[in-house]
Amino acid sequence: MLRWRLLVLVLLLLLGAVAPGARAQFQPPPPRGQEGKPPPPPPFDRESLFNRLNLTSQQRTRLTALMNEMEEKMRQLMTRLHEQRMQLAKLYEQYDFDERAAQRLLSGIRHVQDEILKTHHEHQKQLRRILDKEQFERWKQWWRERMFFPPKPDWGRRERGKPG
Repeated sequence: MLRWRLLVLVLLLLLGAVAPGARAQFQPPPPRGQEGKPPPPPPFDRESLFNRLNLTSQQRTRLTALMNEMEEKMRQLMTRLHEQRMQLAKLYEQYDFDERAAQRLLSGIRHVQDEILKTHHEHQKQLRRILDKEQFERWKQWWRERMFFPPKPDWGRRERGKPG
């Protein structure tokens, strides 16, 4: 579950870092039904974020380059991950599937997921080299205001003595 949350966070960062021309082509999915699900997050506005952070021109240049680099790496990794998952799904469509091929695909998927985590980690380190502590706090607050993190499920835990 943690990996999925991280992937969703990275995807939202990725979608948020898309160039203005590409953003215009992106059509967000329609809002979900009224089953208590949250509305989609507001569109990413890089300029609004940069203004809120009060960046110097050098910081703005470095942060833009970092975000563009992260976007491209994540696009490539997510494409590879999707392709490998689709290959695995196709393999699983067969009753008698090739176990070796499945294990190779599983290994490849784990490798790409590991690369996604490493890329995110490196992005976090670079971000702290660009922003000072105050700017980083404003960065975090800006993202908190725009991201939705549902409450953590209880993972099936029950209090002692209470029936489940």
